Amino acid sequence: MNKKILAALLAASAALSLGGAAQAANLVVNGSFEDPGFSLPAGSYCYLGGPYDCGSVNGWSGYFPLMLSTSGPWGSPNTPAGDVLIGIQGTSVAEQMLNLAPGSYTLSWIDAGRGNYGGPAEVYEVSVGGNVLSVETVGYGAGWTAKSLSFTAAGATMLRFAGQTQYDATAFIDKVAVNAVPEPGTYAMLAAGLGLLGLLARRRRAPG
Repeated sequence: MNKKILAALLAASAALSLGGAAQAANLVVNGSFEDPGFSLPAGSYCYLGGPYDCGSVNGWSGYFPLMLSTSGPWGSPNTPAGDVLIGIQGTSVAEQMLNLAPGSYTLSWIDAGRGNYGGPAEVYEVSVGGNVLSVETVGYGAGWTAKSLSFTAAGATMLRFAGQTQYDATAFIDKVAVNAVPEPGTYAMLAAGLGLLGLLARRRRAPG
């Protein structure tokens, strides 16, 4: 194989690998809340910054309830993303500071509505860096739904879920992820590498 072609293919492969790894890596610490930093007794719950105080929850700050998926007092939320989740209850807040390189990102999460207690709907804002990107309304007993949005950021950036409801309603939140979107140059490098592969294949098939 021509050394220049080989070098180009290796470069394209490396760029694709790095781009894919960056895209796949979740930049949120403890985004599925499976590692709160302590053990919850079966069926129990606690509040970060409130009654039945959790003390702390790895990666997160604010004021919110943390619970097990099987927690009876919360109507057994049955999250599809593990055993632990949080709630945005009334005006509670869950937030995390992210350190992001300049670029484009995708934020994704799932939510559901508490169905055994509280008002008809919970409304919460999703913001990044102080910019409100979405306002979500989750009805009483609503099933788990996937949500996502895109944003650009650079440096220290606060991710926040903030309740806007002045009565006792709850939206469950789980599987929070922020993933980098690969730069267009990564795709261009991949296209060039694939083109070279095709050229090489044609040369090999050509009669000698």
